[in-house]
Amino acid sequence: MNPGARKLSTGDELTFLAHAISMSSLHGPGPWPPHAMDLPDEPPRQDDGKPYMPSVVMDGVRTHHFGFAPDLGIVQEVADLLQERAPYERLHDRLAEARALEFCDDLVRELARRELSRRQVHEAGRWLAEHGTRREAVKIGIVLVGASGDERDRELLLLLGALEELTLYAVVALRRTQPAQEGDRAVFELARRVTAWGRIHAVERLEGSDDPEVKAWLLREGFRNGVMDEYLAPLAATTGDLYSALLDPEPDEALVDGAGGILTALIRGEGGPTTGISAYGEAVPALARYADLVAARQATLQRLDHLLTIRRHLREPPEHWLPGDVAALRRRFADVLRQPRWAEAALAGVADPEGADFSRAQRCASELGLPILPQVVARLRTDPGDGFAWHGLARLAEPEALAALAEELLPLDDLANGPGDRLIGDGHEQALERVVTELEPHPGLGLPLIRAALRNRGVRVRRCAMRALRAWPEPPEEAVAWVRAAHAVEPDGELRDDMHGFLDQG
Repeated sequence: MNPGARKLSTGDELTFLAHAISMSSLHGPGPWPPHAMDLPDEPPRQDDGKPYMPSVVMDGVRTHHFGFAPDLGIVQEVADLLQERAPYERLHDRLAEARALEFCDDLVRELARRELSRRQVHEAGRWLAEHGTRREAVKIGIVLVGASGDERDRELLLLLGALEELTLYAVVALRRTQPAQEGDRAVFELARRVTAWGRIHAVERLEGSDDPEVKAWLLREGFRNGVMDEYLAPLAATTGDLYSALLDPEPDEALVDGAGGILTALIRGEGGPTTGISAYGEAVPALARYADLVAARQATLQRLDHLLTIRRHLREPPEHWLPGDVAALRRRFADVLRQPRWAEAALAGVADPEGADFSRAQRCASELGLPILPQVVARLRTDPGDGFAWHGLARLAEPEALAALAEELLPLDDLANGPGDRLIGDGHEQALERVVTELEPHPGLGLPLIRAALRNRGVRVRRCAMRALRAWPEPPEEAVAWVRAAHAVEPDGELRDDMHGFLDQG
């Protein structure tokens, strides 16, 4: 690699390549820790609680769910800059202002139409990839390398592609620059270096692979990602040949757990971002085989969670499944879940209030109808900001007990920290919103909680306080006074109108 690639020649800004080299030196080939995705050109983030969508997420969502109009104007502009051999710094700065996703394919076609030499395109691409300090410019650099390079570009593409922001472009470039079989292996290697949208983009390019190592990895690990396993579960089930793998007389534990993850992701995927279990032709025999395998294996929380998800789905299975098959599956899964060891696994999971799997264990225990009120209370005394535990407590405890515990554990004075326009609060704010929402059907309870919620910085928290007060047949005068004071300083127009209507009805 060019030793000058660490700095853009016109300044001292950190290049993406230097950042990737640093992460590789510290953490190996990948996956890298989350802070590695704080890229050199990352803008400062405002801690205002408003939804934040990184550009890598925007690219992923747009490629999977939305179309977009190509930017043909910049195609011509960039092609002109390349054709006239403009300084690379000028090209870089122009590309930094663009959106690579909107014109990269059209740019490649335009360069081919103009018959620019591969060497000229490759030199520009390598320079942008090695010297770029802005993500969109680096993306186009990778695109140009993909359009003009060869197997010698493999390591550069793998290194930059380990940054999730760049994986999509690196994957396409690897498939274009590497010999056929080596291209699949390079994409496979990159897929194992990333975990979120990068994993999705890479694994999708492995569809139809007949490589036994790739197929085995897809079934055990490759479908998992930090976005939604539903995106990759259909591909893993088909390309990985899930049912055939489960017919192994002694499948390994990772395969059994991977099968459970794939089958439940297919179930959750019904009507979601990809095809669900109704489109998987071998779903019925695969489910039956999974039940047989789990029945004879160790009872773990993960497997219990999978079994319960499947049981729920069997209540309303796909219409084209044969009634006899559905009835047999229902009986089989009911028999497996009747084993006492599953309830024991759920209770063991809620025994430690600080356990990392407490929420999953709570969910499983609740679905099994197990009495876990003391364990949930213990969890909340350990972590009062656990909104899921508050939701569970509302199903287990009397409303009076719910309100009393929340008033005891939540820092109400600290939560009266607004008003503001924050949408997403911290754990305690989310817990307050959850509890006040749960108390809405029980007017007369939780007045201190409602007061804190009315004065919270979160718009949603204040809205739930108003809904709760509207449920009271006769709100106390002190609560009306709180609303009047809140109305005077409320920054959200819609909520201010709601408060005004409440006071008018007063």
